[in-house]
Amino acid sequence: MSTAVLFVTRDAGIVPPGIAKNSRVTDSIEDALNLCASASFGAVFCDAASLADGGSGFRLGRQMRRNGISIPLFLMTNSILSSMEGVAAASGATGSISRTATAILEALRSVAAGAAVSETVARIDRPLPEIDLVIERARVVLKKYAGPVASMMIDDVLDELYSKYPNGIHVDVFVDAVVLHVGNGKARADFLRELLV
Repeated sequence: MSTAVLFVTRDAGIVPPGIAKNSRVTDSIEDALNLCASASFGAVFCDAASLADGGSGFRLGRQMRRNGISIPLFLMTNSILSSMEGVAAASGATGSISRTATAILEALRSVAAGAAVSETVARIDRPLPEIDLVIERARVVLKKYAGPVASMMIDDVLDELYSKYPNGIHVDVFVDAVVLHVGNGKARADFLRELLV
């Protein structure tokens, strides 16, 4: 396992002193994706909540999975809810942990033992569930109606829905939220017809 660790957070003080030497810190999803593509990290720790560029850990997980990046990703939260694991997994993350040095070091130990790495690779290789297939199709179809900002609009919808439905988003709920971003009645009907073929 690579000993380098990437932290995506607005609070650089969260990095445990023992691993600070081998750590990189950014507060932007775009920087994190570029760093993951150009450097070798053993793990990524990202705040689940809002980052500097308006993104979130959930969005980073989806982007990493879309870009084929299989580095273990842990979402950090101030309080762990029982439903967070399901939301983290649905976003492509390895798991969620509390924002403490102890939790970070335990997660690194699990990665070093190989457990988290094989679990992440298996999840990325598995067929996507229905909601993920609809999400990816919506990114393509919405470009016709909203242009190049379509993917960002989908991510915003998902961030909002994950906060409302922490146990998972139903396809109908997602479709109802996305169609609101399409102009008028006829365009909405056409969008739905293309999305739900």
